[in-house]
Parts: sequence; structure tokens; C-alpha cells
Amino acid sequence: MELKKFNRYAIYIFSLFLISLGAALSIKANLGTAPLISIPYVCSLISKLSVGTVTFIFNVILISIQIILLRRDFEKRQLLQIVMGTIFSVCIDFSLMLVSFVNPVDYLSQMVVLLVSCVVIAFGVLLEVKTEVVYLPADGFIYAISKVSKREFAKVKPYIDTSMVITAAVLSIVFLGYLAGVREGTVISAIIIGPIVSILKNRLDSSIDNLI
Repeated sequence: MELKKFNRYAIYIFSLFLISLGAALSIKANLGTAPLISIPYVCSLISKLSVGTVTFIFNVILISIQIILLRRDFEKRQLLQIVMGTIFSVCIDFSLMLVSFVNPVDYLSQMVVLLVSCVVIAFGVLLEVKTEVVYLPADGFIYAISKVSKREFAKVKPYIDTSMVITAAVLSIVFLGYLAGVREGTVISAIIIGPIVSILKNRLDSSIDNLI
């Protein structure tokens, strides 16, 4: 039983690393980041802080909004989002360092890196969901919106993702004078990551269940 519990948390931490690695690859592809990282990436360009540092600040804001929206309905265990969000933020900077050698020089290689990033993120999301440890702050924020609005998580997520992308686009144009982090890759990521998660779930569900 203890081994299963250890596996669950170890796999969850690994899922955070995978999601951060996928996000880092999406940045290196330079075709537009995944919606998850779009605002932190643009804000890092504006502030000159690392993407991980801005992600941490962004996560704290999202957790605060959850507490305000849910009030008594905010589960105490979801305060672990602060810890896990911090680990995720560190993982992003670490992942960017790991993939620093990835510099695609043409559109085809950029697209390959982008598609690899989508698969990596999807696998990380699958593990995160299967372990059921705690939400990442971005997902917790979406859950809070869905609960307050009394709509399904899956139906709310596309609207929140779209809002984040639009916000990132506006911030980049206003403060940088050009469109940063939002391109066709952002749209592709938003469209295909969900279906990839479903494909991986069908193939790996039982194997993951055996571990956790």
C-alpha cells in the first residue's frame, strides 16, 4: 500500500516535469507556445524574469482567485497547489536549460519540435490526471470557474485557454510592440493535446493503474 502511495506521488512529480518539458519544447519550436504557458512566457519577455519565476507568480495569482471564488468550497488539500506549482515553475526553468541545444532552423523542424512538445505535454497531463494528487494552479482555476458557473470542466477549459491566449497576445502587442508567443503552434497545441491524451489513455490506462 505504501509503495502504491509512493508511486502515485513519484509519478505525479514526473508528470509535472513532463508538462514543463513539453512547454519548454513549445517555446523552442518558436511557432507559438502552448496556452498553458502563453501568459507567463510573454510576461517573462516583458519583465526580463525567467519563465519559471513568472510562472510561479502567475500560479500564486490563480490560486488566490480560486480561494476568492470558491471560499468555503475551496478544499484545504488544494493548498498543495502552492507546493506543486513551485515545483512546476522550477521544472520549467530546468527544462529550458535541458533543451537549450534545440534550435530548429527551418519550418519543418520547428513543426516537428512542436508536435513532440504536444505529445510530451499530453503524456504529462494523462499522468497528472490519473494520479489525482492535486490540480496544477491553471487547472484548479478552470475547475473553480466551472464550479461557480455550474458548467462542466471540459466545456469551460477551451474558453479559459482562449482567454489566456488573447491576453498574452494583447500584452505582447502593448508592451513589446509585436506578437510574441502566439502563433499557429498555439492553435495546434490547443486542438491536438486533448485527443492525444485520449489516445494515450486508451493504450496506457491499465499499465498506469497497475503502478498507482
